[in-house]
Formats: sequence, structure tokens, C-alpha cells
Amino acid sequence: MIRLQKWLKRECGQSVFLVVISITLLCATAALVVDVGQVAVTQGQLQNAADAAALAAAKSLPDATSAKNAASQYAALNGVAASDTAATTPYNGNANKVEVVCKKTVQYTFARVIGLNSKVVSARAVAEKSNASGAFGYALFSGGVNSQMGLYTDLFEVTGSVHSNYTLQMNGNLQKISGNLESVSSMSSGVTYLTVGGTCQASAIQINGNASNINVPNRLQSPASVITMPNFSQDIKNEATAAGTAYMINSWENKVLSGNSLNVDSSIYSSGGIEISACEFTGQGSICAEKSIKLSGNALKSTSSSAVCIYSVNGDINIATDGLTIYGTLYAPNGTIGIYAKNITIYGRVVAKNIIITGSNVKIIAGSSDLNFLPGGTVSLCE
Repeated sequence: MIRLQKWLKRECGQSVFLVVISITLLCATAALVVDVGQVAVTQGQLQNAADAAALAAAKSLPDATSAKNAASQYAALNGVAASDTAATTPYNGNANKVEVVCKKTVQYTFARVIGLNSKVVSARAVAEKSNASGAFGYALFSGGVNSQMGLYTDLFEVTGSVHSNYTLQMNGNLQKISGNLESVSSMSSGVTYLTVGGTCQASAIQINGNASNINVPNRLQSPASVITMPNFSQDIKNEATAAGTAYMINSWENKVLSGNSLNVDSSIYSSGGIEISACEFTGQGSICAEKSIKLSGNALKSTSSSAVCIYSVNGDINIATDGLTIYGTLYAPNGTIGIYAKNITIYGRVVAKNIIITGSNVKIIAGSSDLNFLPGGTVSLCE
């Protein structure tokens, strides 16, 4: 009997020991799954915050103070306190680069059992600002290397320069270009009254019509340079996500933007299409859709200090409503911008892979401040 009691006591002690070990192992496993998972989630959130903060800060460069304030503001929008955000500019001696580091302390739950209380997680991003040139240096730009720019229009006027990365064909009654008219390949015109204020340049130039009605004094028969178009849609998406103005919808759906006083200081992004009608813009920024953008109403206005980019990443922008006035730059680097209506005035730029204009009385007026949505240039992540 005594031996049995001793054996039971011994077995009971062993059971308690095994239970303690099992609980410890269970907690360690929970720590591995829960706490390490929380670290991974926080790391991803911090990286998004650092990316958005760096892009926002880069827009203010080379003003270091404004850049740092912007970094703190956009990090805070992503849940990172100003005290946990550090912005450094100039970065590596470059005043057009900014580094943003975001950190956060993750408090462990189960890992405390094995003596671990917390972990400091950090993420960094470096963004740079480059000059806005290239395609956006033109009032009208066609970037497809196998795409003909077609200007089949009467009463057509461009304040600025025109460029095609392939061929350029013009037909109609009266067309005026105040700046240069450039084509990488051939340029052909059947316009009755044609005026080019700058240089007409192409590998082959053919201008038909009565010489007395043709005012193209400067002609250079040499291919113009091929110019690339930038892609800054990811930057817009990051900025919009940080500001809460990103709309993640189905690719076949449209986000409708209507009414007055649409502020674009925080850019707007749609994973589908966008329909814009009867809007008045304020601020400086972009309206970006992965798919096509539809413009309607009779005016897309802006205040005198506004600069708006209407940007279709992989779709088209078509204007088929007569009498529309647009204050903003139209951009479709992988699609077509088509102007098929009459009495259209665009205060900004028209830049796309393909350009087709068949409407009459169309004016494109590029100004000195209509690219302020890219304050002095484009911004992008470089590290």
C-alpha cells in the first residue's frame, strides 16, 4: 500500500511537470503564430506608411521643412505618430531625395511567457523628385511608336507644341500650332490653311495645298526624338490610399465624381473606371483610374490656382459631348484620347499613346502652371 502511494505521488509530480512543459510549449507556439504574425502585419503597414510619406514629402522638395511636415502628416494618416517618423533630406547629399523611416513598438501577448515583451519594427522608403519634361513638355503628344496621330479637324488651334512618336497626319480647313510640330516618322498635311509658329520636323514632310495659305517657314527634314511617357500611377494610388480617397472597385465599374468643389490636393484613385460630370476642381493633384475615364457635362472647371491631371492608366479618354470646356491635363499612356465633338476647349495638355481628333473648333491651350499637379516634376520611389 505504501509503495502504491509513493508511486502515485511520483506519477502526479511527473504529470504536473509535463503539464507545465506542455503549457510552456503551447505558449511558445502561440507566440510564434500570433506575435510573430502581428510583427509581420505591422511591418507591412509601416512600409505602406513610409512609402506614402516619402512620396508626399518628395512633392515639396527641395523645401526641407515642408517635406518633413508632409512626411509626418501622411505617416499619421497611416497610424504612425510624428514621434515615430523621421524624414531626412537632403538624402546622401541630394536635395531632391528624401528618406522616411517609420517605426512602431509591437507589444507581445504570448511571448511574454518566454521572456519577450515587445519588438520595435521599422520600415524605410526613399523618394525622389525629377523634373517634369519629356511628354508633358508638349501641349499635344502621341507616344505610340506604331501609332499615327490623326488630326482630322476644322478650326483646330494648339497653344504649345505637338509631337508624335510615329507618323502625323493632318486634314481639315484651318489649323494653327503656335509652337513646334514634330514627328519621328513622316508628317503629311492636307490642311487648307496651316500655320506652324515653330519648327516643323519629321523624317519626311509633305504639306499639300495653296502655298499662299501655308505658313510653315521653318522645316527640318530629320526624325524627331522618341520620347517616353512616365508612369506615376502607383504614386497616385499610394497617396490616395493614405488619404482615404482610393476606391477599390471591380474593373468594370465606374466611380462617379460629380457636384462642385472636388478637392484634389489628395489625389483620387479608382481600380476601375471613373465618370466625371459637372465638377469644379480645387487644389493640385490627379484623378486616376486603371480603366477608361468618361467626361460629361458642359464644363470641368478649376480655380485659378488649380492644376489637375485626369489619368487613365490602361484605358481611354473619349470626349463626345459638344461644348465641353476642360481645365486639366488628359493622360492615357496606354490608350487613346479621342476628341469626337465640336466646340471643345482644353486648358491643359493632351498626352496619350494614341491621339485622334475629328471634332471641329477644338482648342488645346497649354499654360505655364497647368503641370503644378507634379510640383516641378514627378515623384517616385527609388529605394
